[in-house]
Amino acid sequence: MKWLLVLAMQMLIGSLLALQDSSKENRGSSSQQYCTDLNPQTGLDIEQIMGLWYGSEVITHIGSEEGESVYDTCVVIHLSDITNSTSSSESTQRDNGPEVRFGTSYGYPGDRSQSRHDTDGNRRYQAQQHQQHQQQHQYQYNYRQQTSFRYLRLIWDEKDHTLEYTLRFNSSRPGFWISSAPQSGTMIQLPYVQFTGTVQVLKAINNQLVLTFCQSVPGGQLFSVVLTRQPMGLSPEENQSIRNFLRRKHLSTTSMRKVCFSAATNQASLGLATSIWIVLVLQFFTKKN
Repeated sequence: MKWLLVLAMQMLIGSLLALQDSSKENRGSSSQQYCTDLNPQTGLDIEQIMGLWYGSEVITHIGSEEGESVYDTCVVIHLSDITNSTSSSESTQRDNGPEVRFGTSYGYPGDRSQSRHDTDGNRRYQAQQHQQHQQQHQYQYNYRQQTSFRYLRLIWDEKDHTLEYTLRFNSSRPGFWISSAPQSGTMIQLPYVQFTGTVQVLKAINNQLVLTFCQSVPGGQLFSVVLTRQPMGLSPEENQSIRNFLRRKHLSTTSMRKVCFSAATNQASLGLATSIWIVLVLQFFTKKN
């Protein structure tokens, strides 16, 4: 009888462990549950990832489709910091934080006339006033640092169509970007659902950049684009390493499309990159004039 009880307990524990493993493996099955935070890369130098990137793979983490497909298109992405040029009131009108009072209500001298007749009292008063100003300045500086946002423009160019994202991020967490405006570009003329979610920098090392797009509603989306500085893309070994990295984040990698794969699409990607640079240069000089 006792051995039957032990056997039943072992089967129950085994079932619970299997359920837990299945839950982790299917983390990418619900965009709503996992859009909050995928632990983006820390210690990110945002300036180092600005500029042109070429697609290698686009990996979809949710949905029923499985397998690897090769597309005859190329994805080219351009990142730029537009903090200084954005017209958003969030970036141009910074809040200094709540009013901070350190004066008489916190025990500092309230009768100035009496203090000025007393040299020692006047010195103490001036020292207290100086300390008050320093504390208030430091508090407001810390508040601005905690709430300061920077803005990015992300241009996605693929198959003669462009899509422009405007994103913002807190300076204290540069790898977590939030959509801050509707997208623009020729791609929105196609059947398109506006993206209102987050873009997280899961990996930014040397020649590799992994951006994960996540949106809960409408039309849940959860996918990663694997990018490189070189038009020829990453090697199979490098792509496999990134897939393993995403699996360790409990993101499914069963649905992939390879881009910028053939020689023809590589030539097209160079043409797209050149076109993007020309447009950006024209926009710069138009604004200056």
